[in-house]
Amino acid sequence: MCYRPANTVTIVKCLECGAFNKPTNETCQKCGADLNESRKAADEAAAPSPGAPKEISLKPQGLDDAPKAPGAPAAPKAPGAPKPPAN
Repeated sequence: MCYRPANTVTIVKCLECGAFNKPTNETCQKCGADLNESRKAADEAAAPSPGAPKEISLKPQGLDDAPKAPGAPAAPKAPGAPKPPAN
């Protein structure tokens, strides 16, 4: 089975007044400002920056100073042979 995330609806935030608008609105429902600039700014912020991808290290980082787990307790010693009865 293939997993594909559902399409998301992007809410457009007005650059003039900060009101949140439906993606179908052409103008802000609160102040009437044009939302095209808001859409462009949102698209630019969401777009990945061009360039080489960052190198990913598979080595755990930041665990050098972590306390170590305690070791297993030592096995108990075997009991000695019984002592002979004293006469």
